[in-house]
Amino acid sequence: MTRLKSRLTYANVTASIALFVALGGSSYAALSLPRNSVGTNQIRTGAVGSSEIRNHSVALRDMSSGAQRALRGAIGPAGPAGPTGPPAARDFEVVSGAGALIRGTAVSGGRAGSPGTYTVAFAAPTTACAVTASLGSTDATVVPAGRVTTSVQGGMIGVQTYDAAGAPADLPFNLIVAC
Repeated sequence: MTRLKSRLTYANVTASIALFVALGGSSYAALSLPRNSVGTNQIRTGAVGSSEIRNHSVALRDMSSGAQRALRGAIGPAGPAGPTGPPAARDFEVVSGAGALIRGTAVSGGRAGSPGTYTVAFAAPTTACAVTASLGSTDATVVPAGRVTTSVQGGMIGVQTYDAAGAPADLPFNLIVAC
């Protein structure tokens, strides 16, 4: 004990007290402050630099809109124009089972005599076009199972609809002309 008393000086006591206070304060901060409690109000301007930020930890969405605009490069030259031409589907028509033209670009047509037989005419010639039809409702009703065939007959398109058994039947359909 005598040996310890001989080393007790004002400087040693003050240094020891300062050490305990410093360690105690940082321990208190580490244990009592809630997670993520340090925000922009607690950080001085310029206190955080690139050496304190982990690489790849800042995303574009974390930056201000001004910083995002500064990162954008110059707009490059426009690319070459794409090919031009007429649209693939030139004409269409929706036809009811009774032969009424509901909506589309047909100029005339309707039921042509026997059950399930229809003709549809468009303003432009269709002889060099592809024609396709599908059974389809003209409103919210369900169309029964069946099939539909098409043919180009001079300036008109012939359509024949059949029920599931293969017998001609008056069924609504959608017609598309692609040139």
